[in-house]
Amino acid sequence: FSLKIDVRRPLDSYPIATQQMVAIARAVGFSSKLVIMDEPTSSLDDREVEVLFGVIRQLKASGVSVVFVSHKLDELYEVCDRVTIMRDGRTVRVAALSEVGKLDLVATMLGRDLKTVARQGATGFGEKSTGAHDEILRVSNLAAPPHVDHVDFRVGAGEIVGMAGLLGSGRTESVRVVFGADRAKSGEIALNRAGFSPRHPAEAIAAGIGFVTEDRKLEGIVPELSVRENLTLALLPHLSKAGIVDEARQREVVDKFIARLGVRCASPEQPIRELSGGNQQKVLLARWLCMNPRLLILDEPTRGIDVGAKAEIQSLIRELAANGLGVLMVSSEVEEIVEGSDRAYVMRDGHTVAELSGEGLTEHAVLTAMAHGSEAEHRRHEAAV
Repeated sequence: FSLKIDVRRPLDSYPIATQQMVAIARAVGFSSKLVIMDEPTSSLDDREVEVLFGVIRQLKASGVSVVFVSHKLDELYEVCDRVTIMRDGRTVRVAALSEVGKLDLVATMLGRDLKTVARQGATGFGEKSTGAHDEILRVSNLAAPPHVDHVDFRVGAGEIVGMAGLLGSGRTESVRVVFGADRAKSGEIALNRAGFSPRHPAEAIAAGIGFVTEDRKLEGIVPELSVRENLTLALLPHLSKAGIVDEARQREVVDKFIARLGVRCASPEQPIRELSGGNQQKVLLARWLCMNPRLLILDEPTRGIDVGAKAEIQSLIRELAANGLGVLMVSSEVEEIVEGSDRAYVMRDGHTVAELSGEGLTEHAVLTAMAHGSEAEHRRHEAAV
């Protein structure tokens, strides 16, 4: 697995990606005839994914069967021979992957017509926003070592702005600074055209910023609490007086957002840990929407959820932007950045290396900037080759 770690150190002291690789190594080490991998690449970078795929191919060559569960369709074509497609708890198709195109696969998963998916795209974002947008946030020359060095971006009202980049490019670290979770060493942040330097997330929340983090289970939900309690967690100070929660107002808010976002749960009192990943993510979105934010930061908003729920959340994000909310969306899925963003920034090694929009916002342009930085850097690279 090409892991260079001190085996005496506690596992939780290592990054999530390393923990994931150790868990996979443990499963493989049992000399099993069948290995089930459920979203094994969710926290891995490209190099680690290639190592994992090499292990899977070795297992296959030695006669071990592998069940590979993934929402990343390109990975299925990389290592799988057959695919079982499920929708709403039922198997809807079993086929050799060589017989199923990507759009056909997506259409089957969504229960939609292939021509519709081909016309509208594989995501649920729909039509992009056009026209001018009043500026909400501007970040200039932001530096927060060791991962952020010279980052620039801006977000307007009613606009979805994407942030693309490889693992370690500084995307998450940059938005954490905007939310007050980390401190900047230098640079300027302007919120509603006024200087802004949050020292704590509470200051960002009070200023109208919401933040759905990338690790839903670790930093998002409180698994032992109910849907109701999770949804109103940030709103509690506004629902309480002298330490007593106004339960009638709380129920009103919860019922409103469960209906608005289509959260599927037995009741608001159901523990959130029992919900699917997609419904947990909707509850986290509702947690911030009930605060009436002006700017919503979404870090990997569709990670680890099925294609159907992903399309619902993407459609919801577009609806929120259409209603005037500024959305800053960090995503590792290039397709999501291209189809969902009105504009997009690409980060590399802690720098903003490209701003893309309109016809210039393509998968090729995003991938080129991720690999080589700015267009000038790309030309220098091609000349050197």
